Amino acid sequence: MQVIREYAFSSLRRNKYTSSAILVALFLMTTLLSCFCGMVYTMWADDVFLNKWYDGDWHGELFDNSYGRDLEKIENYASVSAVMIKGSWEVAKISDSGRRLYIIQRPATKEYWNSMPEKHSILEGRLPKTDSELVLSKQYFEDHPDAKLGDTLTLPVGDRMYQGKVCLETDIWRDGETFRQTGTKTYTLVGIMDVTTSSAVPAYTGMSYMSRESIAPEDSITVYLRFDPMRDTYRELPALAESIGYEKDEYGEYLLRYNARLLADYFIMPPKQSFSLEMLVVPLMFLVLALLIVAVFVLIIHNAFALSLNEKTAQFGTLSCVGASPRQILAAAVSEALILVIPVLPFGLAAGWFVNIQLFANINAHNDIGRAAPDIVPVFGLPAVLPALLLSLLTACLSARIPAKRLARSLPIEIIRQEEGGQKPERKRHKKRRKETGASETHWFNMRSRRLKHVPFAHAGRSHPVRFSGIIGELSANSLAQRKHSYRTAVISLCLSFLLLTAFLYSFSIQEASNELIRTQAMEEEHVSVSISDGREADPEFFEELNQVPGISQAAVYNNLTCAAWVSAKDASPDIQERFGGFDGIISRNKYSLIKRDGRYRMRTALIGLEEDCFRAYCGRLGIDPEPYFSDPSLALIYNYTRDPDASTRRHPVRCGLLNLNQGQTLEFTEHAYDEDEGDYTFSLKVGELVDALPCADLYNAQHFTLTAVMPMRHVLDISAFCSERRHNSALNINGRFLVGSEGGLSDPQIEKVSGQLEDIVSYYYGSGDYIFTDVIDQRKMIEDMKESWNLIIAFLTAFLAVIGLSSVWAAITGNLRQRSREFAMLKSVGLSPAQLQSLLFLEGVTLGLKPLLWSLPFQIVFMAVFLRLGEVTLAEYLPFAPLGTILGYTALILLVVLGAYLAGGRRLKHENIMTAIKDDTL
Repeated sequence: MQVIREYAFSSLRRNKYTSSAILVALFLMTTLLSCFCGMVYTMWADDVFLNKWYDGDWHGELFDNSYGRDLEKIENYASVSAVMIKGSWEVAKISDSGRRLYIIQRPATKEYWNSMPEKHSILEGRLPKTDSELVLSKQYFEDHPDAKLGDTLTLPVGDRMYQGKVCLETDIWRDGETFRQTGTKTYTLVGIMDVTTSSAVPAYTGMSYMSRESIAPEDSITVYLRFDPMRDTYRELPALAESIGYEKDEYGEYLLRYNARLLADYFIMPPKQSFSLEMLVVPLMFLVLALLIVAVFVLIIHNAFALSLNEKTAQFGTLSCVGASPRQILAAAVSEALILVIPVLPFGLAAGWFVNIQLFANINAHNDIGRAAPDIVPVFGLPAVLPALLLSLLTACLSARIPAKRLARSLPIEIIRQEEGGQKPERKRHKKRRKETGASETHWFNMRSRRLKHVPFAHAGRSHPVRFSGIIGELSANSLAQRKHSYRTAVISLCLSFLLLTAFLYSFSIQEASNELIRTQAMEEEHVSVSISDGREADPEFFEELNQVPGISQAAVYNNLTCAAWVSAKDASPDIQERFGGFDGIISRNKYSLIKRDGRYRMRTALIGLEEDCFRAYCGRLGIDPEPYFSDPSLALIYNYTRDPDASTRRHPVRCGLLNLNQGQTLEFTEHAYDEDEGDYTFSLKVGELVDALPCADLYNAQHFTLTAVMPMRHVLDISAFCSERRHNSALNINGRFLVGSEGGLSDPQIEKVSGQLEDIVSYYYGSGDYIFTDVIDQRKMIEDMKESWNLIIAFLTAFLAVIGLSSVWAAITGNLRQRSREFAMLKSVGLSPAQLQSLLFLEGVTLGLKPLLWSLPFQIVFMAVFLRLGEVTLAEYLPFAPLGTILGYTALILLVVLGAYLAGGRRLKHENIMTAIKDDTL
């Protein structure tokens, strides 16, 4: 082995040209793999960072009532690594008049402030460090212009009271409410928070500091947890809840909450989550790209190593004759690869890291809309370095092993004969055929060469592509046919490089098409949306002004009252029976709100109350007379469908009937939709028309197996007046969905005009913290900004992959032409003119350039079909998004590079001395 290693080093020193070419290929390979792994790792790390920025760094929450006495068990639980605690609300009175009479604030521990997103909401100032320091909502400073940071407030603290009972600190205002003082506290304002509170709650929101030692056993607290190991979160959190005495709800589950998006980033999924093909789209895309990158570079570098080994066949034959085993020959070739790749690795990794920095710097420059978090920070830790390092070493070893293994299997005499004859060792059964072919080819050419001077295109400068079917065409076809094995590497390399680029473009463009089609469908159904919550019943004048805005073709202004209907097993529709095995089959899945009690089933129901004009318009679209529904408060339109959770997809929902209902049938309802609900009001509704459409698209997103009833808003408000306070307050929230008319063509200025008028009306009747207003123009701007960032990534990787593919083609062709110097010298010796040589090379270039492109078409079709299937996109829908221009441009570029490589090689062959080329045995 020592001799083999010494030979490897000396061989590299003697073959500096070939070694330099391999070093360049290895550097490009390491750079691209480093860049690719670093980009994927940065994208993953940024997603983790954003989830922690917006949602907090926690794994699970004890969502039920927890108390200070439970903390010792929680903190000492074996798998709990961190505990974030937020205390109970504290009320301080600041005024006797106005809309906001109180400051309500919650203290939090240091670990909570360090881990949760509230720290990012501080617009000015700092975090509180003592229990007397307070960060307060920006609304307080807007309403009190004289207030500034550093001010101290000495205020009475106590309880909000209504009818002799303590109210929740966050309840809405009630006439007759009083304040019961229990003490006095002094606050120091140290920060301004970017939070707003609905005017329905008569208070400003704030937060302060709390030490662990200050928590009393009876204090009510909210606890967030991190677990170590994180992967056990879904198992450990329920076990912890059981250990501290939590009770299960009606579905057999503890009242817990999980940071599902953060856990999913670490590939930790809920145990009950069903498998979906959509989960595989992004991982499969990156896996395919990684494999294609490795495959392309294996072929590129394999070709370089094959040329290097061909130049040293005599040396390997000598080593084999003196006793070197095939394994030692293989080890020598692999040693050369390792010797070459190891010095290149640090430079390639650094180059990939530098490219990533520049890439994400450009992305950050175009990422101003829709991102409140800081800019993307490129990261290049061990999860990026290790895969790039291993893939680079694997690629280098495979590239050298493939040609070396073929050489190692040959007998020593075959290797020496190959060197002497300039041909590759062949199996014995081909020798006779090759001899006959070679002899006949020489005789054929000698006969035809006598007539070369009579061929019209033999004269310099008079070649014409129409005549390429003559002797030159036959020579070209014959040459490619006899050298199909030597061209195999070049063809496969070109084919894979083309596949790599097209697969990359197809995957991203199909994903973009799928998302765009879903967004476009949603935007076509709702141009403007508003959600209002101020704890008051809306004024009739507000609805009138909304209805008078010109340019609106369809509007749905509604409220929602959640309740439940009690049904029996025989009420299940045929769809429920056939697809799920009845209500019991649905309950057995432990995923939906349906529950069984005393032989009956409680089904979640949504009562949708439409504003009067909207209800009339809705009935008009369905061809239903609305008057009976205004005159009879117990009559409702019933939408008796739900989305089939098994058959529905993102783009193609499948409806499933819920109940066996008939018009005029009476249904019993209760406000007690969940066991924790306090109210128990029951009422009856008569089934009116069974409708097959809802007032707006947003209502189709209700929970699975939810019955929907549509009534005039006045009737829903009258029903809610008998419900619990919490349920009644929820019915006071107003939602609006508006569709702008498209007469004469819909345009963005038209939508902006209507949106501006609607927002002016809403802002006149409600405060800034009482509503959320959005339109498709804002959404489109955010989407375009995100697409621009992705386009930068795609353009960069496309250009990089194109350079790699084209360089592999150039290297393969120039290397092959170098090996064929003797062949072209023989042709020139029997009369082949420079013009004919150029025509011969041109035909070979066109054929070689088009063949792999055509070979790759079936694979492209399969790849595209798979991703179109996963993305739920049809071919016709995909065509506007297809990167046809890029692919056609790259195809033309490949042909130009192939022809350029042949032209450059042809110029060298023209000026090469015939005798020198024939005598050259190393080639």
